[in-house]
Order: sequence, then C-alpha cells, then structure tokens
Amino acid sequence: MASSAAPTLDGDGDGDGDGESDYGSDFSIEEENIVNKLLEDLGNKNPLLSNHTTTAPNPTHLVSPVASPASTIATTAGSLSVSSASLQQENKHHGSSLYARSGDALPARAQAPAAGQELRNLVPPLTVSDLSSGAWCELQYWYTLTLLPGGRKTRTAAMRGGTRVHQTLEDQVHTTVEVSIATKEEAFALRMWNVIQGLRTLRDTGMTRELEVWGIIEGQVVNGIIDEVSHESPNAAFEQELSQLESPNGFATSDSNQQTSILDFLRPPPKKIYLTDVKTRGSDRLPTGAALRPARVQLFLYHRLLGEMASGVVDFTAILDRYGLTADALFSDTFMAQVGDLHDEVFYDADSDAGGASSPGSTRGGCNSDWSDSSSNKLPQDLIKYRSISQMLPLLQSELRETFPQGAATLGELLAVQYRHRDDGRILGNNAFPNDPEALEGYLRENLKWWRGERDPDGVSIEETYKCRSCEFAERCQWRKDKEVEFLRKKRGIASVGT
Repeated sequence: MASSAAPTLDGDGDGDGDGESDYGSDFSIEEENIVNKLLEDLGNKNPLLSNHTTTAPNPTHLVSPVASPASTIATTAGSLSVSSASLQQENKHHGSSLYARSGDALPARAQAPAAGQELRNLVPPLTVSDLSSGAWCELQYWYTLTLLPGGRKTRTAAMRGGTRVHQTLEDQVHTTVEVSIATKEEAFALRMWNVIQGLRTLRDTGMTRELEVWGIIEGQVVNGIIDEVSHESPNAAFEQELSQLESPNGFATSDSNQQTSILDFLRPPPKKIYLTDVKTRGSDRLPTGAALRPARVQLFLYHRLLGEMASGVVDFTAILDRYGLTADALFSDTFMAQVGDLHDEVFYDADSDAGGASSPGSTRGGCNSDWSDSSSNKLPQDLIKYRSISQMLPLLQSELRETFPQGAATLGELLAVQYRHRDDGRILGNNAFPNDPEALEGYLRENLKWWRGERDPDGVSIEETYKCRSCEFAERCQWRKDKEVEFLRKKRGIASVGT
C-alpha cells in the first residue's frame, strides 16, 4: 500500500550529498495531483473546495489514505473512476489482489507539542513516522510541524520519485479500485477491509505490501503502514547464525518452556513472517552510521505494533475512541454495495438462509435484481453481514489469528531495510538487523518526553552536524547558531591557553 513517512533525511555520514529521503513522502500520486490543483486554485483565488470537496465530515480525523493497507482502495473527488467488474477481471488476470483507497481528504499532520501540552489533545493520533523522525533530528521535525503548511516537509522532485517507486511496488501486488465514502466510519472501515485483504494476500501469495497497523504505545494510539510483509527471510544465513548464538549449546532450538508433543514433529513448522521497509535514494551509495537509525526505529515500531495485533491484545475500543469513531454506526447502502462488489462475504449465503430455496433477488449473482446494481443504493439489510465497524472487528481478528497462528511468535526477529534507486526502482542493497525491543523502549522513553511537552526538542550532536547541510531550516535554526558560538568560544579558549 502506502507508507507514512517522516521528514528525516536520507543523507549519511560519509558526505554522500544526496540529502534527500522518502521520509515525509506521505502523498500518493493521486493526492499529489489534488494538492497541485488546490495550490493552483489558491493562486487563481478560486474557492478551495470547488471540485475537490470531500464527503467526509471531519478530514482532520482521517489518517493519510496513502497509508491505507491492502484490500479495497477507494478514491473519490478528482480521481479516475473504473468499474469494479473490470478491475476484478484484471485482478484475476494479473494475479494481484483488489485494494480500495479513499482519496477524499488530505490529512493534517500531528501538531507539534508545546511545553506542558497533553499528547492526547494532538489531532490526529501519532504515526510511526512521527515517532521515528526524532531519530534523525527532533528539532528539524519540530520546525516541519510548526513552520511548514500542513506540518509537512516541502515536496521535492526526489520525494516525488520515491513516491512513484512505492506506488509501482504496490501496483505489483494490489489492484486499486475506487470506493466512495460518506462518513469517517466508512473511511476507517475501508482501511480495515484493506488490512483483511492484505492478510489474505500474504497467506495466498507469501507477500503483501502496504499493510496498515494500529496499536497503543505508552497510552498513545499509534498508526503506521508496513511497506512489505512476507515469508521470505531477508538474510537466512544471518538469521541462522543469530539463532545459534542465542542457543546454549550452539544449535537452534525451540522455546525450552514449551513442551513438545509428537504432533509437533509430524506437522510442518509454521512459516515465519518478516517485515521490510523500502527506502529510495538518488545515488548508489547506501547510508551508514547514524543515518540508519530512523529506519531501525521505524521497523522496531512496526514489529511491536503488528506483534500485538497478532497476539490479540490491541484494545480497538480505545483506538476507535481516539479517532472519534462510532463503532455501531451503520454504513450507507452506497458504501455497502461498492464493498460487496469486492468482498463476497459482505452478504449472507442466501441459499442456506432460505433453506436451499434461492430467490432471484437473494444472491449477488442475480443481475435482474433491483439491488445488485450499486447505483440503486438500496440493499436488503437482512442479507448484509458487516454493516458497521463493530461487526467487522471479529472478522479482522479472525484473519489475524489465521495469518499468525503463533501470535507474535509468528513474526521473524530479523528486520530489513531495502534501498532502491528513486529513478528506476532498482535494488541498491539491503540492511538486515535483529529486532531490539529494549533499544526501542529506551528510545521511546526519551522521545515521548518531547511529545508530551516535558522537554524542548533536541538538535543533532556535534558528530552528526553533517545532517544540517541538507536541512531546509539550517539558516534559521537557533540550535545550530548556538552550537557555532559554543564551538568558537571553545576554540578561542584553546588558543588563549596555548599562548
């Protein structure tokens, strides 16, 4: 699908000079076109909501559609309509899965915390990109949130190239269709359908892209999009080496606290699931040192969030409440008709419900029925299974259990960053590393102090000032000016001692 990104840079300590990154590239190509139209309307002094008015009542509560995961992708205003039937045929031909996106609203970024501000008052909730951005430079992200329109990093040609690479990868797995939404509950339900479809794609093909995750970290709702989830280990030899190091006798073993039965030897071992984040670069050089830190934090967070979803410990009631959603709000007939065209289980089996006697209007196959056409907007309510978020949650949880039979233990402990060239998408290299929950806890403990308003944002260390070379806030950054003064004072002090 798509991933949410932070305004960290993609340069490295070796003086690459690339300086650009796909951190912060939250817009899809469709959304980018909408933004350009809005800017054009502003320049022409046209009303902002002319031809792009969203049907969602409160767009600030909607998370970036780019970050919608695999399932049914819906776009509304200003997007190209394609019939569901033709897309389903194309889907079967190409072997990809249907995926719906809602491109109605351009979401606002999280607000920058002021001193003493309660984090729960920020709208919308935090994303993985929000939390990982501080691993590059908290001060840069603070400037982004407070000084730039919408709290988003200025779009560059390099970032647009990164967006195209991500979109191309997504299109290899999912077929995008358009679904209209009228409420924020329908927008969130669409994202849930996309997760369900993504999980099914993973089971069917061994890989899915743009899988959305939710969770609660330190009492805060956090959302993110995983670029790639698959059964393929990013580095099987390295993983085997790690497992041997963790084993007391030098051999990979199962959990010593788990008793083994004869059935465990008869059934095939469960497949592990691995997470990969895709980054794009303008040069062939790979980042090193501190430049790797944001991607590591990002993957640590993805692993934790998906692991908790797989274990069934996520409190979705708290998540829905944080987004201001009514779990029992019924979806419109228009929305249900569109989703029903993509997911057969939306409708009850009319044959079984009627004791085997099928009526012309009781199945979705009846073309002469007055409700099989989504344009009629009238559906028999007693034949619809998932009419609200509360009715969809058991299905999502069932799909998670089927995909992760061992809960969080189904997830492999080896994570990977894949680097691709933003011009042609070719793979430049991979960086695999083990998951480190303790390191993540330490990072979050300190980073959340800033998000809670308990301290000011920090700039980079002296050793990482190379990051300032490609920062658009370098000239106005007070931290940088203070460090220059401090450096000059120390230099003068050393010189005076020498004389």
